[in-house]
Amino acid sequence: MWTAERIRALGPSTDLATAAAILGMSRSAAYKLARRDAFPTPLYRIGAHYRVPTAPILAMLHLPHPTGPEPDVGDADSVGDPP
Repeated sequence: MWTAERIRALGPSTDLATAAAILGMSRSAAYKLARRDAFPTPLYRIGAHYRVPTAPILAMLHLPHPTGPEPDVGDADSVGDPP
């Protein structure tokens, strides 16, 4: 069973077969859809491989994508100044 935590643990992207399993479709159906540019989420072809971002998968499944606190980068004028 794919949970939101397991999907997030995959990192920023996953392979097409894993994305297919998460979405409940067969690997062969996923590759057919990918070849026709009809896969239900965005995907990227890198050489002979497909990568699927996990954020759109979470959004499609109506699972919130957690956003952590914004990094404190400070004021642009104070970059490099001691605290």
